[in-house]
Amino acid sequence: MGMGRGTGATHFTLWAANYLSAVRQRRTAVLEWNSHGDFQRLERICAGGQRREAPFFRVLDAAYYKRGCAATLASCMEGSYDEILIDFGQRTKAAQTEWLRCQVRIVTAAFSEWQLEDASGLMELGEELGRGWICLAAFGSEGARREAERKLKIPVIRMPFSADAFRVDRNAMAWFEQIL
Repeated sequence: MGMGRGTGATHFTLWAANYLSAVRQRRTAVLEWNSHGDFQRLERICAGGQRREAPFFRVLDAAYYKRGCAATLASCMEGSYDEILIDFGQRTKAAQTEWLRCQVRIVTAAFSEWQLEDASGLMELGEELGRGWICLAAFGSEGARREAERKLKIPVIRMPFSADAFRVDRNAMAWFEQIL
């Protein structure tokens, strides 16, 4: 879940799916549980511009579901997947309610000056949750990241630069080993 628009939540989700499926050899499903339409666009690009009505499509070894909901999640849980990742997109009350049900809860935040208002919601989230969730800093001020870490009393982990969410190199593998 992202603490605002453009905080890297979708990019991280795709990158993590590629790490889990390619490196860890885990059968991975990815659900888009927001209305952004990113997976629809991804499918068009990967399917050569063809529009399909199938509920999911594959890119490399991961299955991408364009319309995440309780029924889709239940179907994936009953299926043969080892890992199910959910892209909640921007934090909303509804997204947060579903996010709280996840076994591993990861939030992305950006500490650029124009995104600090969204990032300030981390304090509210931290008070509500305490420990047991992971906060990733997509980009922005190192000072603001350290201040958030101090106030939250949990690590705020800087995400390494990743130009391509479908490329997992040795540095990315080492980083993912630390957080997943």
